Amino acid sequence: MGGGVLPGPVDDLGPEIAIDDGTLARTESPLPGPIGLQAQGGTGTSGSASLGEQVVTFARDRIGRSTGSGECFDLVDQALRNAGAKTATDFGTVTPNADYVWGSSVSLADARPGDIIQFRNYRYDRIIKTDSSTDTDFQERPHHTAIVERIDGDGAITVLEQNVPEGSAGQRTQLFFSDVNTNTAGRRTTISVHGRARFYRPQPR
Repeated sequence: MGGGVLPGPVDDLGPEIAIDDGTLARTESPLPGPIGLQAQGGTGTSGSASLGEQVVTFARDRIGRSTGSGECFDLVDQALRNAGAKTATDFGTVTPNADYVWGSSVSLADARPGDIIQFRNYRYDRIIKTDSSTDTDFQERPHHTAIVERIDGDGAITVLEQNVPEGSAGQRTQLFFSDVNTNTAGRRTTISVHGRARFYRPQPR
């Protein structure tokens, strides 16, 4: 969670994305330009979407500034409270280094804006090769919480988060949740994803 206080253990954490263990918390600047992912997925009922929209709007309004004590948990917690939704403290005891539960568990395929992602040892590595160059980048979230802002397609999701790197304000980041191999117009992109990410749908109080 980027050095903050996190919630406590819960027996049923729902479906998860299980991959290899990640490493230390680091982040690098994203490569310039898009990687050409097509938008898809992420629609739901109007009632749930309304709650999700409130969560997203709150987090968008805090881009460039810190919420609460600056921990990733604080941004998500306050976004949910502002929307009248349950938060992690409603689903278990909040303790350091716990895997928080934020609502009802949903799959990556069913994720939509306003859902909450709880990370554990997550990392992606991206390699982009052309005939003349090779560029690489990565993102890591060892213990972290973020909000889904947009489903970009092919396993890519734009999230709203803070405290990445530690101490940073609210921001928008594209992360990847599925391995990808593409070759378009001489541009070969390989994305490898490791660690675990659980997705939760906010629930009204």
